[in-house]
Amino acid sequence: MVERVVALDVGMKYVGVAVTDPTWNFPVIFGTLMRRDSITDDLFRLREMLDFEVAAITLGYPLRADGSEGSFTPVVRGFERRLKELYPDVPFFRTDEFQSSNEAIEIKKARGRGYEKIKKSGAIDSASAAVILERFMATKEFINLKKERNP
Repeated sequence: MVERVVALDVGMKYVGVAVTDPTWNFPVIFGTLMRRDSITDDLFRLREMLDFEVAAITLGYPLRADGSEGSFTPVVRGFERRLKELYPDVPFFRTDEFQSSNEAIEIKKARGRGYEKIKKSGAIDSASAAVILERFMATKEFINLKKERNP
């Protein structure tokens, strides 16, 4: 079974999901998970969504422009802690998500969709996850992981 690296953009309403292609050369928008009342339910549905071998997970980490933690950081840390319980043998990484949503909006606007339409669909979140994954793929951690796994 093909292993993939997963990137998540955790938000209040949606979790954007992106994955590496089978050769780990570029990010692929995978989808958006609409959040519900229970994090347990969100994680269960996310696990069902990720119906492949997960090689690693990187979460978009909300940092400010000066590098300090953003106000949403505790929520992402809590989501990460619970996700690690589901994937105890999978390495986790954090990738600065600063401005990733703005980049995602520009990507989606370039395809001719209006802001309100893409915001309501969760498409910004999945595109933002792809931006986060692209950033992670440029790191030494990813390069070393790819060498180890040799997809």
